[in-house]
Amino acid sequence: MAKKETNVIRVDKFVRGKSIFASTGISRVKVTKDGKVCCLEIPIKSSGISELIDSFQRLAPSPPAKSELVKPGSEIAKELGITTKQWVKVPDYSDSHYLKEKEEHNSNLGMAVALHGIAVALEDENGKEIKEEKEKIKLLKEMGLSGEQFSKIVEDITALTKWQDEEETSFLG
Repeated sequence: MAKKETNVIRVDKFVRGKSIFASTGISRVKVTKDGKVCCLEIPIKSSGISELIDSFQRLAPSPPAKSELVKPGSEIAKELGITTKQWVKVPDYSDSHYLKEKEEHNSNLGMAVALHGIAVALEDENGKEIKEEKEKIKLLKEMGLSGEQFSKIVEDITALTKWQDEEETSFLG
């Protein structure tokens, strides 16, 4: 396979109003109609995604704490530097309510990234642009967006600004 050439741009100044970090691309999503495979090309953008992810991280659910008797020599005691038997509060990452909240939070984050990163208008049946996030989500679900397609779009959006291992190796190595 031929080595893909990466364009190098030397930055000598940052100028307000210039969007040198904004990235754009295409997400290619597989659709099958009547047994025939088709590829939808959806324009995507990265602008504002990291801020969106940061704001969601601040709202991420925390696991509840449970009391646990820690004995010297146990793994937890070694991690915490405990040398005497004592009760400590430890996060319960297996709590079902926490797991449900975390799953919902991650799903909402993924949907927000997709909605923010899709670089085309979402319109109702009358051609009017849909602005409200819940309506956009409803529209995509009504159009039959699958979990796989959704994941591919989100992956492609986040990949716009994140080096892939092979890209980084061939570019920096």
